[in-house]
Amino acid sequence: MDRLIETLQEIGYRFEEGAPLRTVDHGGKPLVIRQLTAVAPSGQSLLIPCDTSPLLFPGDEDEHAASCAEVYRAYYALDNAALCFLLQGYTLKTQQYLKMEKARIGLIGYKEGLPEGFFARDKYPIPFGIGDVDVGRYADGRYVAQSAQAIYGDTHVLRLHFDHYPTRPDVEDAVIIRKLERDFRMGRHKETFICADCGLEKHWLDIDGPIGRKLRMRLSRRCGCRNGE
Repeated sequence: MDRLIETLQEIGYRFEEGAPLRTVDHGGKPLVIRQLTAVAPSGQSLLIPCDTSPLLFPGDEDEHAASCAEVYRAYYALDNAALCFLLQGYTLKTQQYLKMEKARIGLIGYKEGLPEGFFARDKYPIPFGIGDVDVGRYADGRYVAQSAQAIYGDTHVLRLHFDHYPTRPDVEDAVIIRKLERDFRMGRHKETFICADCGLEKHWLDIDGPIGRKLRMRLSRRCGCRNGE
């Protein structure tokens, strides 16, 4: 048993498994990861999110801090590849590619929430259901691109943060990265597919060209094997 779990058990915690979250490859075999609940010595239950948020496990004489991801890794004895797939819904191969794409366009991160005020200088029309995006800087100098209209309900907008003033292609590719990460995480698409033209199983990263083309071809289940595509 992993030392983290042993430590938490020593201060009085036990773990219960709930509904299935995701099936990962574990030593070449499928392993069903289930929702974990930590039960404290007092009997209080703590549902552990399947993410990287921090947790504090208080005890009578000691306390222990760990991230939720560390708890899942330790409890199920997951390697890096399995943990990546559990948290993100994609493999390390895709994780590395998306990391390089974020670095290429200077994308620091993105989130959805209420609109924030900043000094907008440009407005870019962006596809994928986003519409116009205002681009500029906060008062402290940070660069931001924010959708001009709500994308969730009546209030929440999409906000993208960059390490430089982004061009329109930068913002478009950032939106594509967000879409891919969300689709994989929510199980809308898998990394591999059967090409509708050649009938072979392909990985979405087998598709030649920039990230926009990879997405477009992946959505149409085509690997680009036909000439001129």
